[in-house]
Amino acid sequence: MSSLEEALAPYLSVQMTIVGQISSLSAMYFFYGFYVLLFCACVYMMLQRQPDDDHPNRGLYLSLTVILFMFSTVFVVVYTIDLVHGSIVSFTAVKTREYEPLLDFLTHDVERTTLFCLELLFYAFVNIAAEFMLIHRCYLIWGSNKRVALPLIVASVLTNAVGIASTIASIVGYRDTTVESNQMLYDIGIAINGGGQIANAVVNSIVTLLTAGRIWWTYRQVRAHGIYTSDTLVHSVSRIILESGSLYPIMSIASLIVQNVVPVMVFPFDLFPLVVLSAGISPTLVIVRAKLGKNVESLQEQVSDIHFISRPAPQAGTTASSQSQVHSIGNPMGQAEVDEAKEAIVV
Repeated sequence: MSSLEEALAPYLSVQMTIVGQISSLSAMYFFYGFYVLLFCACVYMMLQRQPDDDHPNRGLYLSLTVILFMFSTVFVVVYTIDLVHGSIVSFTAVKTREYEPLLDFLTHDVERTTLFCLELLFYAFVNIAAEFMLIHRCYLIWGSNKRVALPLIVASVLTNAVGIASTIASIVGYRDTTVESNQMLYDIGIAINGGGQIANAVVNSIVTLLTAGRIWWTYRQVRAHGIYTSDTLVHSVSRIILESGSLYPIMSIASLIVQNVVPVMVFPFDLFPLVVLSAGISPTLVIVRAKLGKNVESLQEQVSDIHFISRPAPQAGTTASSQSQVHSIGNPMGQAEVDEAKEAIVV
């Protein structure tokens, strides 16, 4: 066995040449198939405008949903081309035992560099759009509270700026890794990008926890008045997970754990495309549930609309009009905040 063959041995294994590519593409297209169905249902529901459907965010969410799906679709196409092209080059090297084309492909192949660039850029675009939708939903659920939204917006902008900067550095260095300075720049970009992914996962987790906490509080208030009292713990937890958009941070954290703990040769498929698709699926799933009337906003209206009229016993010197008092049940917010909560419908 030549020294070149020994150096390229990890890329010539059955796992890297055939099994890994097939399993990665299968997992990605399974997710993408579900996303296509979800997207079609979402667009259909949003275009079926009802007489009372005049929410100002309707057009915004429809546009962002379409943009998310377009970016995700482009990513799927690019990732498929990248994997198939790499598999063909590796398989050809194994079959012909000519390893120079594989070495050129791994170090300074123009097509591979272009595909790598597009994958990272469209991942960044999908992440920005998804975070905007999830943060905006969190903002609405918290009664349009700017003190909740502003720190999340600043954190999102910073993490995405770091991610884009590290992506550019990685792309510049990836052009030709045979050059020492390029390899160093690529390594620095990848290291910074890894830190950016961790920070991004933290931000998304905070958004999810804030949203999930508010959803839990709303369901707790509703149950206190006899609505959904038959819900099981599993049903309640699954509802909170779906409505808080937690699929995206869960997939991000799982991908980070696999990347840093499990060797590449051991794990059966690549989680990176699933992370990208989950960024599009999470807000789209929230919108579909909203259109079906199964989200927390429909319950916020019920909480704020539950009132009773207390009529104390008539006393001397009082009139009937002064005896009637209206109280809100299970809603400690002021009337202005109640009105805001009623308007906080996602779609």
